[in-house]
Amino acid sequence: MTRDQEAFFAMALKVKNYGTKNAASMTAIPAVAALYTQLGTHITQLIAADTGSRADLTGYAVGKETKRQALIALGIKVTNAVTSYAVMNSDPVLRNRADFTMSSWEKISEDALISQASIVKNLATPLGAALVPFGAAVADITALGTALTAFIDSVSDPSLAIDQRKIDNRQVAALIGNIRDLFDDKLDVLMRSFAVNNPTVYNLYQSARAIDLNGAVQSPTSTVTVPPATVMTVHTAASYDPDTFYTLQNQGPDALQCSLSTASDHEGPEPVLLLPGETRARLAANLAPSGTFLVANNPGNVAVVLKIWVE
Repeated sequence: MTRDQEAFFAMALKVKNYGTKNAASMTAIPAVAALYTQLGTHITQLIAADTGSRADLTGYAVGKETKRQALIALGIKVTNAVTSYAVMNSDPVLRNRADFTMSSWEKISEDALISQASIVKNLATPLGAALVPFGAAVADITALGTALTAFIDSVSDPSLAIDQRKIDNRQVAALIGNIRDLFDDKLDVLMRSFAVNNPTVYNLYQSARAIDLNGAVQSPTSTVTVPPATVMTVHTAASYDPDTFYTLQNQGPDALQCSLSTASDHEGPEPVLLLPGETRARLAANLAPSGTFLVANNPGNVAVVLKIWVE
């Protein structure tokens, strides 16, 4: 999410939190409860879309190269066995079809590698155990097929992941639009009914609806410097409350992750990525089903200053 989208999302979380804590005061208008339920559904969907839109793609290149090398190693092993079998059985046609040099495996394109490995696998499969005297077991042929499938997937996975990120980015904007419409067209209208009959409830709602950029309204609960290459607890709650509202601001030059954990100095199940300068908000319920330790993970080489608001 962008800075403005994140600020809007933080406001929506505050309104949801307000609705949970003041549900008993709003029973006079039964329709309000259904709107807060709808708001909660939109928020859950928005968190999922935002997580997908920020998915890390850096691991795909490393994974693809690892799978490529595994495929090449098995391809060379099996092609040498098939070629040797062809020589010993006076089969020049098979030899010509299977005789791929080592350099031809290592210097070809992805598409050519897939084609070449497929040819060798198809030639070796019917020979099976007959290749054992020439250095390739049946298990090696099976492994070649598995490695081929894994490499094909690794070629397509980055494109699919990029496409999914684009979809999730569009979904973020659409869901924020849905939440804005829910406020403008329904919830704000119904909540005005409390302006006269219960002004305290209405004023608290208006306060929750205010958008606060970068903690401008109140001072942070704490400001912590997270050393490089460190996982550490940055805040400890007295007890777990799913409605505890965390706002986190990364003031450092590198990205870091924050999560809610049941163990001190150990990362929790749903870490939130904060890029340099980002401010992000989450309810405890969105971070973990339990846990009192807010944990920061700084994998970088420089210290990162983290501001924390806990409400």
